[in-house]
Amino acid sequence: MPESSEPKITVRLETDPQGKPICTPDDSKRHYEIVFEIENPPTDTYSATFELDPSYYDSVREVQPDKDGKIRLKTTTFGDYPVIVHLHRTSGKDIPLREGVARALKRGRTNLPDDPQIDDALSYIAEN
Repeated sequence: MPESSEPKITVRLETDPQGKPICTPDDSKRHYEIVFEIENPPTDTYSATFELDPSYYDSVREVQPDKDGKIRLKTTTFGDYPVIVHLHRTSGKDIPLREGVARALKRGRTNLPDDPQIDDALSYIAEN
């Protein structure tokens, strides 16, 4: 299988209509809205288990593909951590995927407009 067709985790920073990162600050941290998406999931994937950082109230989440076959999880993050996703398939073994939030966000940076607030958000996430 060519590398480009292998499943992988991507992470996207959610932005408002003006292209600014969506953030909810609390007393000590900034929580940025993000979307995890699985690129190139096998067509027989019926669900995915996302293992997030243990600091999340609900750190293990099960997601089914949407009507277009996309596997997405919307959540927030205030820092970097490894995400593990298990793709569950009807024919074949489950596929484990692992990616760091900050690394995946940086890889997807090319899809975001040049903006100091986005740069600040990405730096904040990478440093926490």
